Amino acid sequence: MWLATPRPTSVSVRAGSTALVGRDVEVSAIVKILLRRPAAVLIEGEPGMGRSRLLEELAGRREFAAGRVLTGACQPMREPFPFGPVLEALRSAGDRPLGPLSPVAGVLRPLLPELAESLPPQPEPLTDPCAERHRQFRAVRELLIACGPALVLIDDLQWADEGTRDLMRFLAAAMPAELAVVAAYRTGSPSRNGGAGIPFRTPPNVQTARVTLGPLDVEAVGKLAEELLDLPRVSAPFTAKLHESTAGIPFVVEETLRALRDAAGRLPIGDVLSDRLLESLEVPISLREAITERLEGLPEPAVRLARAAAVLAVPSEPSVIGELACLTGDALRSALLSTLDGGVLGELGGDRYGFRHPLARKAVYDTVSGPERTLLHSRAIQVLAEQPVPPLTLLANHSRAAGRTEQWRHYAEAAADEAIAHGDTSRAIDLLQSVLAEAGLGEDDIARLATKLSQVALRGFRPDVIETLERILEDLTELRPSVRGTIRLSLGMLLVRTIGRLGRGRVEVEQAITELVDEPELAARGINLLAQPIDGLTPLSWHEVWMERAREVFDRIEDPELRLALLGDRISTQAHIGDGSAWTEFTELPDQGSGVAERVQLARLWCNLADAQSWAGHLSRAEKLVTEGIRRATDAGALYAAGLAQGTRVRLDWVRGNWSGLAEATEQLRDSYPDLGPIVMESSLVLGGLAAVRGEFAAAQRHLTAASVHAPEHGPIPVVLSAAGVLIRVLLATDDVDGACAAADNAVSAARRKGVWVWAAGLVPAAAEAYTRAGRWSEADAVVEEFARGVDGKDSPVSRVALLAGRAILLDARGKHPAAATVFDEAAAGYEALPMPYQAIGARERAALCRLNAGRLTADDRPAIEELAAAAEAYERLGATRDAGRCRHQLREHGAWAPSQRGRRGYGQELSPRELEVARMLSDGRTNREIADGLFLSPRTVEQHVAKVLRKLGARSRTDVARRMSTYAPAAIDR
Repeated sequence: MWLATPRPTSVSVRAGSTALVGRDVEVSAIVKILLRRPAAVLIEGEPGMGRSRLLEELAGRREFAAGRVLTGACQPMREPFPFGPVLEALRSAGDRPLGPLSPVAGVLRPLLPELAESLPPQPEPLTDPCAERHRQFRAVRELLIACGPALVLIDDLQWADEGTRDLMRFLAAAMPAELAVVAAYRTGSPSRNGGAGIPFRTPPNVQTARVTLGPLDVEAVGKLAEELLDLPRVSAPFTAKLHESTAGIPFVVEETLRALRDAAGRLPIGDVLSDRLLESLEVPISLREAITERLEGLPEPAVRLARAAAVLAVPSEPSVIGELACLTGDALRSALLSTLDGGVLGELGGDRYGFRHPLARKAVYDTVSGPERTLLHSRAIQVLAEQPVPPLTLLANHSRAAGRTEQWRHYAEAAADEAIAHGDTSRAIDLLQSVLAEAGLGEDDIARLATKLSQVALRGFRPDVIETLERILEDLTELRPSVRGTIRLSLGMLLVRTIGRLGRGRVEVEQAITELVDEPELAARGINLLAQPIDGLTPLSWHEVWMERAREVFDRIEDPELRLALLGDRISTQAHIGDGSAWTEFTELPDQGSGVAERVQLARLWCNLADAQSWAGHLSRAEKLVTEGIRRATDAGALYAAGLAQGTRVRLDWVRGNWSGLAEATEQLRDSYPDLGPIVMESSLVLGGLAAVRGEFAAAQRHLTAASVHAPEHGPIPVVLSAAGVLIRVLLATDDVDGACAAADNAVSAARRKGVWVWAAGLVPAAAEAYTRAGRWSEADAVVEEFARGVDGKDSPVSRVALLAGRAILLDARGKHPAAATVFDEAAAGYEALPMPYQAIGARERAALCRLNAGRLTADDRPAIEELAAAAEAYERLGATRDAGRCRHQLREHGAWAPSQRGRRGYGQELSPRELEVARMLSDGRTNREIADGLFLSPRTVEQHVAKVLRKLGARSRTDVARRMSTYAPAAIDR
């Protein structure tokens, strides 16, 4: 954590200012004040909060383009120039003609030679210095009046000399009518005059405001990261960690991001910003210089205190920091106040003091010499070990930094044990990994530590643990079979969770079971895993053999945690394959566990059962289970179970029609677990489904491929079959009937091989549609009837409804429209009861079309027309605009579409709802033909919409639309 490494040769290049992010409220308020002249605004903030960047933004605002914008800044010089920032600002005042000036203004000729041609002749100097200075002040005011509408921006007022302060006071007391002044100054550091007040007192007629800049929030930090890293989006965990690590201080955020960008070629920068990655970053030069400047301004005891705090690395009480720095009493109090006044340390709550962000701590730590570091770390061990509850992780870190290897190993293992007991899975894995990575461990030590790592790793998902366990099994060939089997069992379980490694994982588990012949309870965990049928194409019959073995060993198991694990997995497995007794058995279980291990197993059960119930169509049950399961898993440190439940959550939102913001939430979830196969595939299914209803068929197929739709042997079969159902509909929507049938063939083959038909509820209606469109009647009939036999007697409400939908499709395809309409109505009612609104609306649409297709349009068909119109409205409310367009197209085809009688709203320069749809599709790179197909419009109509979008957005081309849409904020639309 503290180990110092030589800094590599580097070149730091700053490519100019970044966009101002997260200050919209402040800028808007300041601009309003400055437009009501005379006006004076004071901007204050700690170092790094972006005062200068805010002034730069104000200088470029179009509201002030008609007048002069004059800028100046105070400098931290030992002997500053008199009136320096004001004169610097006035130097550019001659860029356009000035108003009339009296002879008094000539006194400024020596001070402003750039304006000599515009100023009157210089008058004779006065003998009284005070009178001469007063004349200079009057001349400055006259010049500002002659400038007309002017905005004066003065930065770093804390460095102002007394002459500048007096001049500012003089101007503030009687400001010119067309003048606006903005002055910025730094808080948290001593000013040149020892802290005298900022010279900004104005009379009542002057519009004034004081703006204090604080840290950026998480959202603003994310936007800044997207800009500086040139990424379309950054993950939520990355943004949260970046915000935590920088305290939201804009300067620190920017410098950290630049360091990440510069280090991209030599550091493993991914979607997650880790402590290890941050620790490996070099402190940016500008930030290092800023921290060094503050340190140099402190007295020697305060520097010692700051360095001691840097060695401690965590916020600590003053007495602890003082003990390391050998400071007590008044000396400690004085040194602490100096570090606070100098902006080096901060009060972080609970009488604890430390650094606002890790890079500041690292910058100070780098100023400590090697021998002094060792001494301070050794002293920290003594101080912390004497505390009532020794902080084991900190003691391990200090021992390692002090070079005390044996002591470090002892504390690290003890800290890992503590973390395991408290459910802190990530910390336990980090500690055990760090010890196992070091050379010099004995074989017994490696076996003990690897066993602990392998067991705790199952609570979370860390791909790096797989590599560690593989290395240990390869290097230590003489491990006892029980130890080897324990490690191999966990390795297999982790591999099963990894994309593309399911088969390898099951092989490792089977081998582990043979090695654990003397450890029946551990072997039972492996048997239990092989009994889980959800992943891959291995037939249910194979898994049922292992289910029977799991039942045989269950009665011989005494460990309560293991019994609960086996029981929970049996319940969720039975629920997955449609056994209704599983729910009854679940309701009879105890609600709470007696320890962390049992709480983990209960959390796993709630999360796994939520998944099973959601696939069965018990959506209300699943909703309650997943909410409580995530809470339990998070509290118990069961991170893997919590992650899986998040996947169930987004899929539940998808099928229940909760689509607002769902795509963004699902993308963030997928980004958070890029190596965890089940989450990647389930989130890709949801993203594919959402893209399909938007008519984004290429994106939908890309997402569905990631859901393993083309490689069912590697994915969770319920996800694969559901993804196949979406893919078939996408292909049919583009009239690719052959492609749809090929997708149906592959998926139906997978369902038959697996033998769990309750997972095919999303597949069968779509497959029947594809087969009937292709005239493959025998395959259509066969898949529906095989599905019927497979779900008969199963506890799967969604399967019963899907069977109705499949049979209705067969009737409709054979021209039996009245009968089909009746069955579609039944299916719609069933989907509505679940509830699955998108499928329900689809069934209502099909029922209406069946009635319309039964004969010519007559007065008796008005209910069907109304049903189809109602389906269009329902699709629109849900967000399925393409489906709504299809319904309206069908109404036009039947001569039944009538435009709204409410009249057309005028949108002026705002995009209308239809234009907004077109703009979004343009942003995705869609052609006019694709937009027309997606919205069921004519190409000519699309051309007209595109022209309006370009004009209203001020876009120069179609490709420019995406950039402008990223900042477009549509007005509220009346429905």
